[in-house]
Amino acid sequence: MTPLISVNQEGQFSEIADVGAVANVLHVGDVASHDQITLLLDQPIVRLQVDGFADGRGFSVARQLRLLGFAGVIEVIGDLLPDQLPMAAASGVDAILIRTEHAERCEEGQWQKKSGDKTRFGYQRSRVGD
Repeated sequence: MTPLISVNQEGQFSEIADVGAVANVLHVGDVASHDQITLLLDQPIVRLQVDGFADGRGFSVARQLRLLGFAGVIEVIGDLLPDQLPMAAASGVDAILIRTEHAERCEEGQWQKKSGDKTRFGYQRSRVGD
């Protein structure tokens, strides 16, 4: 597996030393029903693989998990963009795991700058006031 960098909600990088420890990954394309999402509720960590920055299903699954009461850690694996960090955090994602090559193009400072950006937010909320 390619080396990964974890990006937290504040846009801070941390290297994942043991990439093999990133196990039990669920590709969001394999989530076909609400019942499959409920099966994840007892897991301490849910890792959602997305195809890339254009694949918003990771945010949708994360949001559904949080609405169902999931209190564990949600990580999205895929080369998302710094602009997507506020949306990921608002959806309930704790960290984004990106390839080290992608981290060289989208540097930590870019992620940190976007972490406090509340002006660009497009995720549809489930109800007013969320």
